[in-house]
Amino acid sequence: MSVMELALNEVACSGCVGKIKRRVQKYNGVEKVKILSGSGKIQINFNENIIQSEEINRNLYKLALRTFD
Repeated sequence: MSVMELALNEVACSGCVGKIKRRVQKYNGVEKVKILSGSGKIQINFNENIIQSEEINRNLYKLALRTFD
């Protein structure tokens, strides 16, 4: 299992962060998603045999953009 941390600086409200967390948890290969409160980051535990970090990063960026549409 691999772990990555990504900044969610553009996401201001906790409701938006929660929405992103719930959607990321549904990705095949993602084991656990944790919001690091106070740091503006999200921590994702995932299986690299199923999903790559680049794909998570790309999808997370798209989710953040859609949250503000």
